[in-house]
Amino acid sequence: MAKIKNSKDLIVLLLYAPGPQGKLCEPIQGQTRLMKMIFLFKEEIARKFNLTQVIDEAAFPKFEAFDYGPYSGQVYSDLEFLVNYQFVEVRTNANQDVSEEERQEFDYWTATSNEDDEIDPRSVGRDFSLTPRGCKFVEKMGLWESLSAEQRKVLREFKTRCVSASLRSLLRYVYTNYDAMTKKSLIRHEILD
Repeated sequence: MAKIKNSKDLIVLLLYAPGPQGKLCEPIQGQTRLMKMIFLFKEEIARKFNLTQVIDEAAFPKFEAFDYGPYSGQVYSDLEFLVNYQFVEVRTNANQDVSEEERQEFDYWTATSNEDDEIDPRSVGRDFSLTPRGCKFVEKMGLWESLSAEQRKVLREFKTRCVSASLRSLLRYVYTNYDAMTKKSLIRHEILD
């Protein structure tokens, strides 16, 4: 059985999982959505997995309460790594507008980043999807196939809910259910009103 050993594996697993259309490798819109999905996966969904056999504790990024809710610099670093190694591609979707929440979080990320970080401003408000190389990695490592049918179902339902919801609805859910992670948020009153 393949074991998920790091947060990069979690990102590629979420990107590989089927979404609302029931197809493998459906994209995830925006890095804010992806960040909150990984947070919710850690807090709620991972309990439905047999953690001792499927996911190392070290695979979960550390989240902190920041200006836009739960935040982990590790998620952004991992995403940049996966893009640079051509496991993940960033696509522009001309039919979608960038939400104010996403733009604010991206601005915060770029303002607080390390000078060594390579930040691609084109990634704000874009769709993230696995490349053929990323799909082959997931398949070669057995990250999806090693999950039980029930685990795959839970992950598919989780991705579908998160991808289908508006970003504001997803943020409202996080802000309502994880109050401690939103105490420092600059947009808390906007999200909860």
